[in-house]
Amino acid sequence: DESSLATFCKIFPPHVNADMEALGYAQNKMLFYKDTGDISQEVWDILLYQVLSSTKIGDRRALMKAHLEEDYATKHELHQQYYPMTSALLLNHIDTFIEQLDKLSQLAEGKDWSEHPRLPLILKHNQFVRNTFMRVRERFFG
Repeated sequence: DESSLATFCKIFPPHVNADMEALGYAQNKMLFYKDTGDISQEVWDILLYQVLSSTKIGDRRALMKAHLEEDYATKHELHQQYYPMTSALLLNHIDTFIEQLDKLSQLAEGKDWSEHPRLPLILKHNQFVRNTFMRVRERFFG
């Protein structure tokens, strides 16, 4: 894990549709970067799509049109306009996921590693993911 540059952002929408796939929803594209705390463009696009799907269907269509036509100016404008909502969604995701990781780590305390030989590897992976999520949180939310 430590040699990895990034980890999957762990955003799992209840339903992934063709639009989301066109925007790049895939585990190998939806990334949080370990060293910089950067986020792949696909994550931002999916967050924006989720926000627009629940509030502004016309703007969701504009996002898809801009994406398919490689109209980066329009996409940028939409991202700027809805940043407060997408960033709130991102922060909630990060905080909720870190809380889940912490609870799982607590469950592992006191376990006999001879009975659970993969537990050290799982805990190490969870710490890598937690550290990466914290770096993203620090980069975007201070």
